[in-house]
Amino acid sequence: MNDSPKSTPAVSVVIPVYNGAETIRHALKAVHESTFRDFEIVVVNDGSTDNTMDVLSECAGPYPYKLVALDHNTGVSHARNAGAAAASGRILLFIDADCVVMPPTIQRCVERLTQSDCICVGGAYTSAASFDKDFFSQFQSLYIHYVETKNQFPDYIATHCMAMRKDDFEGYGGFIEDSFIGHQASVEDVEFSHRMLRAGHCLTRPADIQVMHIFRFTFAKSIRNAIKKSKYWTMYSLHNRDVMKDSGAASYELKIDVVTQTLNLALVIVAVATRFWWLLLPVPVLFALNIGTSYGLLRLFKRERGWGFFLVATGYYQFVYPAGVAYGSLIGTLKYIWEVKILRRYR
Repeated sequence: MNDSPKSTPAVSVVIPVYNGAETIRHALKAVHESTFRDFEIVVVNDGSTDNTMDVLSECAGPYPYKLVALDHNTGVSHARNAGAAAASGRILLFIDADCVVMPPTIQRCVERLTQSDCICVGGAYTSAASFDKDFFSQFQSLYIHYVETKNQFPDYIATHCMAMRKDDFEGYGGFIEDSFIGHQASVEDVEFSHRMLRAGHCLTRPADIQVMHIFRFTFAKSIRNAIKKSKYWTMYSLHNRDVMKDSGAASYELKIDVVTQTLNLALVIVAVATRFWWLLLPVPVLFALNIGTSYGLLRLFKRERGWGFFLVATGYYQFVYPAGVAYGSLIGTLKYIWEVKILRRYR
């Protein structure tokens, strides 16, 4: 676990896991294959109900770690905070139980955190999903890779790869737990990042720091993920009054995709119902706007996976995926009005 003779490791890799029996072994193995050796791993079992503990027991020999066992599922914010509290390292590196760090990832995080003025260093998804050859996993990995490598100084760092000094993490109070974003694996890292930004700090996500994600998506899982993420992100964005902000996975490309395709669908429905066919005139204009805005992403589909993938991915991104995002956004808007504005649940 820690090849250094020092009693205090330089880095504590904190991995929360909930029902992650299928992926946690890969995550642990990848950390132990890192070129950087001065680390410890803190695994927080967040009340898993599958055989996660059995897998962890099997991994204890080849891939040593420190275990924090919670007796019930508390959510990722509390689990990460518990892992940070148990960590001995001067630097915390948060990753997910379904993420596989690349061999140089930890080394590069430490170097950038030490050499730059930024309080927090992050990593992006690789363009290829780990172990996943299915279309939906590859689509998701390419999309996240594209939006996370656009900007080296983003407005948030995702916890699939987030490194910062432990003193700074504790100084900002860790991840928020007592809100609608505290339990869900959605935007608690965004909220934490925004706290640091408001204090005048900078965040950096160099393109050469990457992790692979184990999605294992089906069509249903892809759409459920789109609904869930957009629901909670909409709630948080409504609270911040920045719904159309270009923000990582909630990119302006995706937002324009959803807005233009929603308008197109509405125009088609009204035109068919009323036979006012002139209402269809804006449709090609809106569609062209959508394509132009997402040109970089669509070009990435072609460059990384070829024409066949490009055609299928473009169709999915243009006509199917926006429906899940739009539905999640609608639910999030209604949930925000009821739970946040009326019931006053969010502080």
